[in-house]
Order: sequence, then C-alpha cells, then structure tokens
Amino acid sequence: MGIRSESKEKTRKLLLEKTALLLYNKGFMNVSTKDISRECNLSQGTLFLHFETKENLFTTIINTNIDNLEKDLKKNCNIKNPRDSFLKSFLDVIIEYESFLSRTYKDIDYLNDKLKKNVDGLENLIKSLFFDNFRQNPVKKQSIVDTFISIDAFLAQIHVNLVEKEVYSKHNSIIRQRRGKLLKLYRTLFE
Repeated sequence: MGIRSESKEKTRKLLLEKTALLLYNKGFMNVSTKDISRECNLSQGTLFLHFETKENLFTTIINTNIDNLEKDLKKNCNIKNPRDSFLKSFLDVIIEYESFLSRTYKDIDYLNDKLKKNVDGLENLIKSLFFDNFRQNPVKKQSIVDTFISIDAFLAQIHVNLVEKEVYSKHNSIIRQRRGKLLKLYRTLFE
C-alpha cells in the first residue's frame, strides 16, 4: 500500500471514528458537515471526497456497527449455553455497543427506510437467538406465542433503558447499571 493510500485510509478512519462520537453525543439530526470537519480538523471538501454526502457517512457508520454487532452476537451468544450464561454474554455484547444502540433507537425516525430495515433485521436476529436458546434449554412448558411475548417484553425493557441513556461514554453504561434488574426480569419471564 502506497503512502497516498495509507493517508486516505487514515483520513477515512478518522472521519468514521469522530463522526460516530458526534452522532452518539448530538444525534443524527444535530450533526452538520461543519461539525464533522471541525472535529476532524479537515475541510468539508475532504469529507465529501471520501463519502460524497453526510448521509453516506452516517449510513456507513450505522451499517458497520450493525454488521459488527451481529458478528459479535453470533460469536458470543451460543444458543446451547445455559440461559444465564447466554443472557450474560448477550448483555456484555449490548454493553459494548450501547452508545450506538442508544442513539440509533432514539433517532430511528430520522433514518431512511433501508437503515430502518437493517435495524429490524438486527432485532429479528436477537429474537431468534433468544428463541433458539429457549428451545435448547426448556425450563417450563410454555407455548411458542408465550415465549415470543416474553422475549419481546424482555427486549422492550432493554430498549427502554437504551433510550433513557443520557451521557455517552464507555464508562457510563446504563445496561451495566441495571444488569441485576434485567437478570431478575429475565428469570421471572422464563423460569
């Protein structure tokens, strides 16, 4: 890889990282290309050279996070693990992506239809993992409908917690703070 290619890749990576932090803190509607260029210490033209539009930059950030989150869920949330172990692994992954998920859920109405569909796909994957784990580790006789209602109730509580998140930093995890309550809810719903 040549010096010019390395420099372009570094600039692209800088744009993605700094814009993601701006998005988490300010929201999709409140970040301008001027904010991004100022934060990255680059011209707005450089941003457009790499991504053509602000929406392309945002789309790249969202889709990359969704892809990485899906990979981490599949890798870490083994459906054959006992329920508690599965749930703890799931919560660890959610904590890792908490800022992204929180901002995405808060600003879902501002996303285009394709991105909303990708978020729906992520949520369907999560529901499938929970359902498959439930089938692998049955504790009580529960109908499929009741199982999905329980899964939806549990995931809705995680969603509510993520939307309530106010301060975005690696050290401020609302899911970590409420982990005990989430574990208790999970056990109540499924045992």
